[in-house]
Amino acid sequence: MKTSIPCPDCQEAITLEDFEDFSSPFTMKCPHCHVKLEETKVTPFLLIGTIAIIPLFIFLTETLRSLLLGIIPVIEKIPSFIVFLGLLYPLYGFYERFNGLVMFNKGNLQIKKRK
Repeated sequence: MKTSIPCPDCQEAITLEDFEDFSSPFTMKCPHCHVKLEETKVTPFLLIGTIAIIPLFIFLTETLRSLLLGIIPVIEKIPSFIVFLGLLYPLYGFYERFNGLVMFNKGNLQIKKRK
């Protein structure tokens, strides 16, 4: 497993920790020269995975909410998004870490072209 990859612009090492600090795959910048980067090899497949996992997260949130309704009746008044953040966010964090690892190990970083 790789521990760093070179920036396509300045050739400085971009580490896995730098990848984890990116807020999304669409806002990646080199931490050294601040050039905007894009990943062209695995991002489309990760987006398809995201589209597939969103309904799963919704289903899990609603299932968990219905299970907890018998124990904590006030959960009916709490928005689903809050229930998701409070109870299923570790699962989402694991999913995001997996995406970062795939992008880091199998991806192809390029300098983002201005449009």
